[in-house]
Amino acid sequence: MEQNNFEKPFNSEEESGFDIMEWVTYFLNNWYLFVIGIIVSLGLAYFQNRSLLSTYQTQGKILIDENRSNGAGSQALMQGFGIQSGYKNVKNQVIMLGSNDLIGRVVDSLPFLKVDYITKGSFKTRNIYKTTPIYIQSDYVAPEAYGVLFKIKLRSNGSYTITVEDNRAFSKLQLDGRYGVPIQNNLFFLTVDNVNKYMGNSEMYFRFRTRESLISDFSSRLSLNYEVEGSSVLQISLISDTPNRDIDFINKLCDTFLADNLERKNDAATKTIQFINEQLGRVSKELTEAEGEMTNFRQSNKIVDVPSHTSELLGKATKFDAEQAELKLRESYLDYLTKYLKTNFADGAIVAPSSLGLNEPMLMTFVQQINELNNQRSEVTEKNMYYDKYTKQIETAKKTVMEVVKSMRASLEIEKADFYKRLAGVNKQIEELPKQELEMIAIERKYKMDDNYYTFFLQKRAESEILKASNTPDNDILDRARIVSVTNSDKKSKTVLVFLLFGLLIPTFIVIIIELLNNTVHSTKDVEKNSPFQLIGAVRHTKSTDPLIVSKNPRSAYTEMFRIIRTRIEFIVQRKTNIVVMTTSTESGDGKTYFSINLASVYSMASKKTILVDMDIRKPSVNQRFNIVHPLGVTNYLVGQCTLDDIILSLPKVDFDILPAGSIPPNPGELIRSEKLAKMFEELRKRYEFIIVDSSPIGMVTDAYSLAQHSDVNLFIVRNGKTNKTFFKKLSAQLKLDNIQQLYTVLNDVLDDESKYTKYKLYKYAYLFGFSYGYTSKKKKKDAEKYYHYYQDDTEI
Repeated sequence: MEQNNFEKPFNSEEESGFDIMEWVTYFLNNWYLFVIGIIVSLGLAYFQNRSLLSTYQTQGKILIDENRSNGAGSQALMQGFGIQSGYKNVKNQVIMLGSNDLIGRVVDSLPFLKVDYITKGSFKTRNIYKTTPIYIQSDYVAPEAYGVLFKIKLRSNGSYTITVEDNRAFSKLQLDGRYGVPIQNNLFFLTVDNVNKYMGNSEMYFRFRTRESLISDFSSRLSLNYEVEGSSVLQISLISDTPNRDIDFINKLCDTFLADNLERKNDAATKTIQFINEQLGRVSKELTEAEGEMTNFRQSNKIVDVPSHTSELLGKATKFDAEQAELKLRESYLDYLTKYLKTNFADGAIVAPSSLGLNEPMLMTFVQQINELNNQRSEVTEKNMYYDKYTKQIETAKKTVMEVVKSMRASLEIEKADFYKRLAGVNKQIEELPKQELEMIAIERKYKMDDNYYTFFLQKRAESEILKASNTPDNDILDRARIVSVTNSDKKSKTVLVFLLFGLLIPTFIVIIIELLNNTVHSTKDVEKNSPFQLIGAVRHTKSTDPLIVSKNPRSAYTEMFRIIRTRIEFIVQRKTNIVVMTTSTESGDGKTYFSINLASVYSMASKKTILVDMDIRKPSVNQRFNIVHPLGVTNYLVGQCTLDDIILSLPKVDFDILPAGSIPPNPGELIRSEKLAKMFEELRKRYEFIIVDSSPIGMVTDAYSLAQHSDVNLFIVRNGKTNKTFFKKLSAQLKLDNIQQLYTVLNDVLDDESKYTKYKLYKYAYLFGFSYGYTSKKKKKDAEKYYHYYQDDTEI
């Protein structure tokens, strides 16, 4: 019943599985790891920030206007020249702006991009685009030389040396040259020009870039975004640590895009003019021949004019000639279109029939469809999944147009047959004229037909050239490229925070791993979790090796811990005198003897009738602690070699008596179980009020089992950071199973923070427990204040 009463205060408050104060203690005990982690992390962050290059966002703006026209009255001409709406679509133009083909043309037009000029400092490596002191012109670069970092040592006397440092394949390369003088090697043919005439001795690096790597680089970094949702103002931006290079690229990209846009707009007009010029060349030749023939005929036959009847017939014939010219133009266009569809001799847009004055709505629809598909295919590469799709659609459209052309040719043949039938009637009337007039009419008819044909083509060419001259790009550059922001301005602070975080997390993980892998008892919580026996006290770690530390420091916090244990023992046995306390442990080295000596010291402060009995007869250590040279002891008494008075020692400056172990016997187990030992304890109880028994480790030998029956309280000493947790747990379970009575645990050698936390818990338990043993509220309060005073006044020992 007494045991149950004692347990209530400890079980009245449930402990959680995670004790934050316990882990705080672990972290505080390893504070130096966190200091080292912070110092190392800040050092690494400093070096990381020293090597950090600022990156800049370079941006230009372009207006993409899909509704722009070339002025009033030009709509028909534009349709006639095949200006496709696909090129004017905003989304399509954005795709074209970022296409590899366009970027490739920009790269080709900026030769300075083909060589990277680099400087290396202690921490930073920079691309010195356009601020380089030299300029390298290469006539030939071998494929294996691309991407290799060449080192060039520049000298003030106008010479230089090229070597390779980090590439074993070219480790033996060493080329000497002079500025402005070409040098040749199996890797490259180049000329190094001195841009800075006042340059001294220095060294730098250069690297040749392939066209494909440059296209890939700019394409991956190029960002195209609308200024505002729904607007057609496009932001063209690049981010890198070489903003001047990005500015040149964006400006050139905008210029090339506008030029490409204008070239596409002029494509149909250019092809129309080319077609008309071919026709004009043929007609001009025929017109010159007809004019010369008519002049010669008039001169040779002295004919100035023809009669009115003949003029009337000539007028009719002229109308037929005009109709014949139109049929001939249609036939020429069908021949042109057939040749295009069969041979693909012209890339890009097909000349629309309306641009030649031909009114063919069905054919116009199919021609526009082919032009649209051609435009869409030109916007993607051959590896794109849509390229084959567009190609198939173009082939299908071509087949359809070929069928339409066949149909139109059949219709044209019918018209020609009807035309020639009507023309035959007029020709019959003309044949009835006199011979000279007949010849004159034939010559004039041919001349006028060629003249009308020639005038028609001249008019169409003039219209085409006017349109081409008045064409402007659909887009405008709103802002030339410039630096708009530093994108990594906060990178340094973020780097410091990240490294600092790792500097704290790594020590935290180390402490956690150490504690989780630590299989020794290192807290009161470990004792409570691994033992069914109640913890009645904790003794903090001390630097002193003096066994009488309690006697010499009676008002220290260290001594107060033993007073707490003494008080708890009084609670357990429910009396203040005639108490026998046995101490044991799992194994030697747990501080059992040191604890026993100081417990005897604290009891001797209350009564001089206190004795320390060394019952660790297998490995006695009390004599060694007090430098006692006395061969007799308990074992000698038990075998009858001496009396009890002969072996009880009173030492100077020691407030309690000592009963040494004596000689190490051959049969310690039998002596511990002898009747004479029981009689010895009976005699000691008569002489002393407090008996402290230092027994053998119960985890090593069974002596403590026999001694436990002679004691009132058995203390199991557990040493912080030394006692094996697994062994302690198994041994505690075995002792519980063996039903060892009145066994309690004491945690020894506790670190300062842990001992303070433990004392606070024990003070609280003692305060709560006071009611069970008749203490008044006033008494409890007084004791609690006393404990608190000692807790605050912690003297360093």
